[in-house]
Amino acid sequence: MSLEFTPEDFYKNATAKQERVFCFHAIMTTSTGIWLGDNPLMFSLPLLLFQIALIFIFTRISHSILRRLSIPIVISQIIAGILMGPSCMGRIKYVERILFSPRSWEQLNTISLLSFMLFLFLIGLKTDLSMIPKAGKKAFAIAICTSLFPFAIVILTGFLLRSSIPLRFKQRFLIVNIASSWSMTSYTVVSCVLADLNLLTSKLGRLAMSATLITEFTNLFITAVIGSYLLGSKGDSALMGVTSMAAFLGFMAFLVFVARPLTILAIKRTTPEGGMLDEVCFVGVILLAFVCGFVSELIGYHATMGPFMLGLMLPGGAPLGVTMVEKLERLVVGLFLPVFLASAGLRLDLWTLGDRVGEWMVLFFYLMIGISAKFVGGLMPCLYCRMPMRDCLAIGLMMISKGIYEIDSACRWQDNRIVDRQLFTVLVLAIVLVGGGSAPLVKHIYRPEDRFVAYKRRAIQFLKSNSELRILACIHGQEHVNGMLTLLDSAHPTALSPVCLYALRLTPLAGRAATLLAPYARHRTPFDAAAASDTDHIFNAFIQAEQLYTGCSILPYVCISPYASMHEDICSLALDKKVFLIIVPFHKHLAIDGSVSAPIPAIQAVNSAVLRFAPCSVAVLVNHGLAAESSAFRAGGIPHAAVYFFGGPDDREALAFGLRMAEDSSVGLTVVRFRLPNATMEGTEERLDERMMEDVRIRKADGSRVVYREEVVKDGEGTVGVIREISGRFSLLLVGRGDGQETELTSGLSIWSEFAELGIIGDLLASTDFGGRVSTLVVQQQRRVAGNGQPESVRMGKAVKSEVDEEDD
Repeated sequence: MSLEFTPEDFYKNATAKQERVFCFHAIMTTSTGIWLGDNPLMFSLPLLLFQIALIFIFTRISHSILRRLSIPIVISQIIAGILMGPSCMGRIKYVERILFSPRSWEQLNTISLLSFMLFLFLIGLKTDLSMIPKAGKKAFAIAICTSLFPFAIVILTGFLLRSSIPLRFKQRFLIVNIASSWSMTSYTVVSCVLADLNLLTSKLGRLAMSATLITEFTNLFITAVIGSYLLGSKGDSALMGVTSMAAFLGFMAFLVFVARPLTILAIKRTTPEGGMLDEVCFVGVILLAFVCGFVSELIGYHATMGPFMLGLMLPGGAPLGVTMVEKLERLVVGLFLPVFLASAGLRLDLWTLGDRVGEWMVLFFYLMIGISAKFVGGLMPCLYCRMPMRDCLAIGLMMISKGIYEIDSACRWQDNRIVDRQLFTVLVLAIVLVGGGSAPLVKHIYRPEDRFVAYKRRAIQFLKSNSELRILACIHGQEHVNGMLTLLDSAHPTALSPVCLYALRLTPLAGRAATLLAPYARHRTPFDAAAASDTDHIFNAFIQAEQLYTGCSILPYVCISPYASMHEDICSLALDKKVFLIIVPFHKHLAIDGSVSAPIPAIQAVNSAVLRFAPCSVAVLVNHGLAAESSAFRAGGIPHAAVYFFGGPDDREALAFGLRMAEDSSVGLTVVRFRLPNATMEGTEERLDERMMEDVRIRKADGSRVVYREEVVKDGEGTVGVIREISGRFSLLLVGRGDGQETELTSGLSIWSEFAELGIIGDLLASTDFGGRVSTLVVQQQRRVAGNGQPESVRMGKAVKSEVDEEDD
């Protein structure tokens, strides 16, 4: 019996036959506590809890530092394991003997593999299989080239350099295993990396996920066929191989024709519309995943295959996917999965690299050959399709991403003695190097927002008279409908001045990985309020409003996307439909009883991103009871609006929208211009402001329905006094967002600003503490216009200056 042995000895004993057997003293599950002389770390349960807590702390600290470099969380957790393992803290004998001794590895491995099973089940559940039939030729070409090309290159290189391959590599077919495993791109790895980088909804992100999903399915069936063939060729008869293949196909048939229909039926019978799964269904689905894992092991596959395939077959989204994510994902991904990844770092030992340097350098060489060939394989179809070079490089880097799949393969190879501890260390270091390097490069190279740059002016100020005004109205819930409909009415749609409204219903993504941006399918049957969803109710209101106007067309769209990338769908639709104005609701809403709803930070982040990247003008609606005077918005509308004009492009855009509203004879408009006592007309912006004001005074203002007035103030205090005095007379206030910089007119007001997306004056008007309950529309003119590489503000300023100069000439 030996009590002092290395982790390497333990793995030899645990994974090979006819080796020494090590004995431990009998270990109890729970201790009686330190007060009776027990050391809790010598008992299995306290030790396991302490290890999980320690791993959680180290992984969180590691990721909090490395995420600033855009390192994926999977890589951060592996690095945390390396720091706790024999490469660093494990060099201290007490730490290695007490905290991570071999006697505790069995329970750690069990917990980690169980969490890995559930993690893959969740990944499969969130996956949209419709990506495969929707995938174009480009996705299939990328899938083929990134799989076959690196496999062929590694095998060819191994054949040409076979004399330099170490004997133990040949005996264990290590080069063939490297070629087959590292040539495949895991859907799990790519989806996790893209989620970390907020690129799931991007064009290239969807392309990469489609290609990897094709690769995943193809690899599964090829592995089943080859495994059955080898099993039949090694056995006494071919019947064993045929039986193995039949078992695999039977298991797939069970998932498709039994597990999926029964689960869907149970959900329909027990789950109300829009509700979550009840406890019976929830536990039943989890139990079914465990059974699938057991059956996978039974028929000769890894236990993770069954739960992953079950997740793929079950419907994602609400209610199943949403319930699983809400109740299970945080526990699995946040607490238990780090144990699996950190365990890989605990297994390796950097100090072993000092021996047999030539051999492990050969392994590293073949790994880099495979990665390079895979990168080139991703570039080839993209270059053939004449994609931009930055997009080609981004696809290549996405397809070489490494992470949890490769860690699982490396751990299995060590358990099966295909690699020893030194080679396992090289494999994990290569995963950290490639996975930790490719993700930051993707984020640096690929910026989806770059395509949201218009090549023409998309602003109301530059819209020709009698041209169609295209508006994109963003709606998160039913509380935003009345305000948007009232603004539609105020835009004065007529046959001579039509309005096209794109009503976009925004829903946060939950329980699925694939996003959705598509037109709303209108119901052909009569509207049934009892059976309708929130989306149906919202769009039914817009469809009914469309009937009231002769010059209005309303096109409803549905967007299901994570909040982090929701602005990309909004900007993409605005760019494709050549929209002139995007209207987004403020993230705080005034209820009917006068109370202010709790702010939603995620919506605030979406609004800020839209303001930053929009290809047209943007307006933020702060609804303090707009259209509350009458339930029929057409009857009430906006009887009197005001524009507070301080100067600048945003104020000119707000004034342009106000003048559009004033074309309706039932709407009154007051233009209030704030000026300093000794204001001068120097500079391009001031000259443009004066020209627009002159147009209002001479052509628009009539002294009754359209009123122009000037307020001379000295500082911000005077501005606040005027606004406080006159704001209560109006139904809607329009103001430009501005650039956030204080002027003499707004001096001292920025220190009270709470919401940067509203600007200084907009934030003042939106505050209920200010004493007003008037709705406010904060407008920002288009900022992003394609040009010669200069900043948008500079390009627009030069263009406007040339227009002024030409007119003066």
